[in-house]
Amino acid sequence: MAGSLRGAETPHPAAEPQAQARRGVRLAVVTSGGVDGDSRALRVAAAARGAGYEVTLVGQAPATVRLPGIDVRQVSVRGVLGNHRVRRPRPGLRWPLAYRSAGAYDHRTVRLAAARQLLATRAAELVVVHRPLPLLALARCGHAVAWVRYGVRAGWTRVRAAQYVAAVRRRRSPDARLDNLMTDVARLVLGRRAWRRLDPGLLDEEVAYGPVLDQVRPHLIHALGHRALGVAIRAALRAEGSGHRIEVVWDAPSRTPAATRRANVAADAHERTFAREADGVVTVGQGLARELRARHRLAGTPAVVRNAPPLAEGVPKHPRGVRARCRLAAEVPLLVHTGPVAPDRGHALVVEALPKLYDLHAAFVVPDPAHPELGPLLDRAAQLGVHGRLHVLPYVPVDEIPAFLASADIGVLPVHKLPHHQPVLATRYFEYAHARLPVVVSDVRAMAAATLELGNGEVFRSGDTADFVRAVGAVLTNPRRYRKAYDREDVLREWSWQTESAPLVDLWARLLGPSAAGGAGA
Repeated sequence: MAGSLRGAETPHPAAEPQAQARRGVRLAVVTSGGVDGDSRALRVAAAARGAGYEVTLVGQAPATVRLPGIDVRQVSVRGVLGNHRVRRPRPGLRWPLAYRSAGAYDHRTVRLAAARQLLATRAAELVVVHRPLPLLALARCGHAVAWVRYGVRAGWTRVRAAQYVAAVRRRRSPDARLDNLMTDVARLVLGRRAWRRLDPGLLDEEVAYGPVLDQVRPHLIHALGHRALGVAIRAALRAEGSGHRIEVVWDAPSRTPAATRRANVAADAHERTFAREADGVVTVGQGLARELRARHRLAGTPAVVRNAPPLAEGVPKHPRGVRARCRLAAEVPLLVHTGPVAPDRGHALVVEALPKLYDLHAAFVVPDPAHPELGPLLDRAAQLGVHGRLHVLPYVPVDEIPAFLASADIGVLPVHKLPHHQPVLATRYFEYAHARLPVVVSDVRAMAAATLELGNGEVFRSGDTADFVRAVGAVLTNPRRYRKAYDREDVLREWSWQTESAPLVDLWARLLGPSAAGGAGA
C-alpha cells in the first residue's frame, strides 16, 4: 500500500466532462470525531461532491447534518477496549483493597445505600407499629445490632470504594513516574506497534469504522487525522486482498499534545505506522508540510489545503447572529472567541481583561456550553464583577459561522505560544476574516505574521493581559481602519474554500487516474 505523493501545483478548475467521468467513482471522507462540528470533513465532502464523485461521509455522533447528494454514515464507538483499563483497574500495592471492576464497585455501593434505606424504614416501623413492651425492646435491640453491622460493612465498603476511585483516577490520567516508565518500555520493546498496547481505543474505532468502509468499497478514502488514517489503510489492505484498489489520502492537522506521555507516545507510534502508507498527504500549513515530510521521510512535500470557509458575496447576514443571541444593542462593543475550551486557548485571559475594558461584552462560542472547564471561568467572572458581560453560546452549523459572527466587533485568538499553534493559521482566523471582523491575536508565528502583513487587526504578547487590553482598545478606537483590509479583492478569495480545495481535487484526480470511472462497478 506504499504510495508516493506527487506534486501539489494548483490546477485549472475541473471541466464538466471530467465531472461526468467521475460519476460512479466512490469517495469516502472519514473523520474520527463527530460529523456536525467538523468543518474540515464537511467542506472536503462538499468539494468531492462538487467534483462529481459519489461521496460517503463517515463519522461519530452527532451526525444530524444533511448534505445534498452525500451519504452520511454515523458510527458508534463503544469503547470496550479503550475503557477496559478504567473499568477494571489493577489495584497494585497502592490500592490493594480497591474493587476489581466497575460492576463490583457499583453493586457494593448500591447495596450499601439500599441497606441504609431499609434500616431507616425499620426504625420508622418500630415507632409507628404498636408492639407489647417486651417485643418492642427485643426488636429495638435487634435493630441496634443491625445498625452496628451496617456501620462495619459501610466502613469496609467505603474504604474499598475510595481506593477504587483513586485507582480509576490514575488509570484515566496515567502520568506518574511509573506510568511514564512503562510507556517508555512499551515504546522500546514494541516500537511502532506500541499504539496497540498504549491506546487500544484505536481498535475500538477499527471495529466501528471497518465494516462500514468494507460495505461502501470506495475507490478513495480521505482520512482526517492519524486515527482515521489507520482505519483507512487497514480497509484499503482488506479491499486489495479481494481485488479492489483503494487510494488513501491522509489529511494531517496540526496535532495538539495530549495530556499524558502515554497518549502522546501512542499517537506518535500510530502515526509513524501508517503515515508512509498513504498514497497522498495534505495538511493545513507550509511549515507543517515541511515538518511532516522530514518526520516521516515522505517522498514529496504534502499539499497545503487550509480550512477556510467558502467565499460569499458581500457581507454575510444572519437572522439570529451573535449580537442578537447576546441581546445587545448595536452600539455595545462585542468581542467574540470561538472554539473548544482549553487552557491553551486563552479564555481565562479574556475574562481577566474584561474589568479593564469597561462596557465591552465577550461571547464564548463553544461546542458544549455545559463543559466543566467553563465553570471556573464563570466563577472568576463573577468574582471580578463582569459576569453579566460574559456570554456563553453553542456552536452553529458550519455553513452559518461567518454570518453568525459578523455582528460582533472583534474576533480574538489569544492562544498560548505552544509549538502546535505556531506554524498554521487557525480555522477561526479564516472564519473571522470571512465575517469581516478585525482580529486581535497573540504573537504566535503564522497568525501574527498574517495580521501584521494584512493590517486586519492587532498583535499582543501571548499571556500578557495588559497588552491584550491595549490591542483590543486600539481596534475599538478605529474599527473601520482594520475592516478596510478585507476590501482588497484578492484577500478573501485567496482565503476561501473555493481556492484552497483546488489542489485537493487535483490530487484526488491524479491518484484515481483515468481508469477510476471504468472501475466504478468494482
